[in-house]
Amino acid sequence: MKRSLVWIFVLLALCSSTAVAQENQEHEPGWDVDVYWIGQDMKLLPDLVVGQTPNFDVRVDEINMDGPQEETDFAHHFVTIARAKLRVPLDGDYEFRLVSDDGSVLLVDGKTVIDHDGLHGAVAKEAALSLTAGNHAIEVRHFENLGSWKISLEWRRPGEKSFSLLGREFCSTPKGVVRVTSPGMKRIKKRVFATAPGDGRPLRSLHPSYRLTTERPSGFEKKIGGLDFLSDGRLVVCCWEPGGEVYIIEGARDDDPKNNRAKKIAFGLAEPLGLKVVGKRLFVLQKQELTELIDLDGDEIIDEYRCVSDGWTVSANFHEFAFGLVEKDGWLYFNLAIAIDPGGASTKPQVEDRGRTARVRIDTGELEFLTRGLRTPNGIAKGPGGEIFITDNQGDWLPSSKLLILKKGAFYGQRAALPKDWKEKPVTPPVVWLPQNEIGNSPAEPAMFRSGPFIGQMAISDVTHGGIKRVFLEKVGDVWQGAVFRFTQGLEAGINRMKILADGSIFVGGIGQGGNWGQEGKKWYGLQCLHPDGQPSFEIHGIRIAKNGFHIDFTEKLGYGMGTELSDYSIESFRYEATAAYGGPKIDKRKEKISQVYVWKNRRRVFLNVENLQEGRVYYLRLASRLRSEEHRALWSTEAWYTLNKLPKRVMSLGESHTMVRPENTLSNKEKAAGWKLLFDGKSTEHFRGFKQKSFPKVGWKVVDGELCHLKGEGGGDIITKEAYGDFEFQCEWNISPGGNSGIIYRVNELGHSTWASGPEMQVLDDARLLDHTLPEQRAGALYDFIACSKQAVRPASEWNHARVVFKDDMVSHYLNGIRVVHYRWSRGWFRDHIAKTKFAKEPHFAKAKRGHIALQDHHDSVRYRNIMIRPLN
Repeated sequence: MKRSLVWIFVLLALCSSTAVAQENQEHEPGWDVDVYWIGQDMKLLPDLVVGQTPNFDVRVDEINMDGPQEETDFAHHFVTIARAKLRVPLDGDYEFRLVSDDGSVLLVDGKTVIDHDGLHGAVAKEAALSLTAGNHAIEVRHFENLGSWKISLEWRRPGEKSFSLLGREFCSTPKGVVRVTSPGMKRIKKRVFATAPGDGRPLRSLHPSYRLTTERPSGFEKKIGGLDFLSDGRLVVCCWEPGGEVYIIEGARDDDPKNNRAKKIAFGLAEPLGLKVVGKRLFVLQKQELTELIDLDGDEIIDEYRCVSDGWTVSANFHEFAFGLVEKDGWLYFNLAIAIDPGGASTKPQVEDRGRTARVRIDTGELEFLTRGLRTPNGIAKGPGGEIFITDNQGDWLPSSKLLILKKGAFYGQRAALPKDWKEKPVTPPVVWLPQNEIGNSPAEPAMFRSGPFIGQMAISDVTHGGIKRVFLEKVGDVWQGAVFRFTQGLEAGINRMKILADGSIFVGGIGQGGNWGQEGKKWYGLQCLHPDGQPSFEIHGIRIAKNGFHIDFTEKLGYGMGTELSDYSIESFRYEATAAYGGPKIDKRKEKISQVYVWKNRRRVFLNVENLQEGRVYYLRLASRLRSEEHRALWSTEAWYTLNKLPKRVMSLGESHTMVRPENTLSNKEKAAGWKLLFDGKSTEHFRGFKQKSFPKVGWKVVDGELCHLKGEGGGDIITKEAYGDFEFQCEWNISPGGNSGIIYRVNELGHSTWASGPEMQVLDDARLLDHTLPEQRAGALYDFIACSKQAVRPASEWNHARVVFKDDMVSHYLNGIRVVHYRWSRGWFRDHIAKTKFAKEPHFAKAKRGHIALQDHHDSVRYRNIMIRPLN
């Protein structure tokens, strides 16, 4: 039976579930379908930015849906992702038929079987695939641009004469999935990124100053609802699982996680989402009560489950979670979520006591309610000054997720659970907003750094957006506010619980559910530890406010001459306005004018002079990715979101700061001491000559305004360094014209007919303009024709890119804008084997020289170079 999109939405409104899902849990027939509204024209299937919640999420029996053109916002410009577990009955060749309007893709076990992408009508495309009997992951992705739409999937099993719909008989999806959705337009990735992760995009990797260990014992695949440490230092966790277990993880803080063991000490708890050790006592927060776990005979198996308090009301609604725990002055603090309907809207009416922070006195069980107006406050922890901080999630009356400070009597804005006789109260603003799908989606537990470079700052874990965020806090008068930054990804699951120890170690507990919790491709469980390893990172350390601008502090010194240009910074601002709608857009958006930039003498602070700063706004600061530390490290993340609640009276006196400007094409004393040699001083070309020429070309290459430029169409040929080098470190900055092409070629000799016939090339290219004409291994930063960049790091045409090539001890690395994008062995291995498969196999001198020149390529396009330097390493 065909199902229209409207039918799906109606079905979604009727669905509800209270069960907890996990990868190996019971399945039910059908497919899980997520729908994302994109709200803009598409020609191809877009890549969704990770960490977003779908607009709709529903189970269907089969993929056979269509719909007419409708005059509603959501009738077009959407993406559908359908997933299931496919049960293949017999080994054999299976044929699949995918019909779609517009484009679609079929994947089995993560590999593309049918690519039916692009704008087209409802036409079919078929493909055959050999499959073994058993379970396989299957996924259909579809997009609709404009007009009518359709998507269906059929298959033909071995021996069958006709196709049939691939439905509930052979496809299943986890049973009891909590279907979390949110409205609004979703973000997509651009097909060509001019930026790298951390520069206007979510991070993908582990923070460079940490190493990661997995603390899960073998076979331990549990969703973590709470974690803490016993008085003897051992890790204890409670699990958000049907069994409601509590485990001691033996060996979790030892050097070798392979020796970790899980010892179950309690079970049968109802959705435990909080755990706290107080001295030698152990408390767990269940949905309906605060429980003390008591071991009577010393065998560490819990004998008594003592109710400390159950004084709050609970209904059967799946969303009435209880989150905690924090101990302070003999009280245990926790949060109570409100009830919601499937899809995210607040249930009406609510039972009493929901959407509140409460506390229970440990020794007496006395219960006290402290706040109102919370929705899904999944995090609570102590922060600076011993004050308690809370996280809450976007919803109706809540434009975006946020970090709050606990204040007795505070009202935080969510209105669904207010009593009928409620008297209007002002809304307590957040310490920081977490703009939805940009720097947060479903924030969970906060924690405070107790040592290291970020001591006193906060971290926030996130389930759907994933990873950990970092928050710099400052107090203006009695008002908390601050900036939030990307901190780390690279973890095995979305993060629900987190503890930061005194030595800087960060223990994280993971949780997930289906495709609708944002961390696609990750586990639904996790238990890991991030260990500080002393490796430096170049980051924005913090942002402080003055009446006339922002101070930006860095973890390392800026490189000489860095950060002095207005173009190195941009600031936009906006505000939120709470309404009864789910979430809320940024309103009153504007671009702020930065009138002056000052860099301190120590080069670790910058001041941006910004007039007309206003309270009640969020300021989005973005720094240019070209900024480098004195050690040539790129910024780990270029962005910050500062929530301005109170403007200080102090005006920054610009005379207190000092601009440090080093002219281009010069070396610092430190660089000279390290052995660097300047190849271009902005005036002379004495260190270069033409390839197979005795002098510098008279045409083509010119010095213009301190830059070594090649002028389009004027010839001149490639230029090379006069000196040859063995092992070396070379760096320069390049600026390519739109559609332009050039290259940095090394270990060049003059036995062949051209520079590229003897030396490998680090590509210089306008990727965006030439995307459709080049292979990945031919794009900017790549080892041309051999190795594609491991990460996207190039800046757009007409912007400066920093290139670095390190050739040492037979290993070669390409760095683009501070990110290592290529790494290979010179004399043997894959590089040598692959030469025979390329055009370079015909060149007898290719990659043979033990010493050679550095060449800058004339590819007939305009290109500019500056800050060209080298240091021999042998």
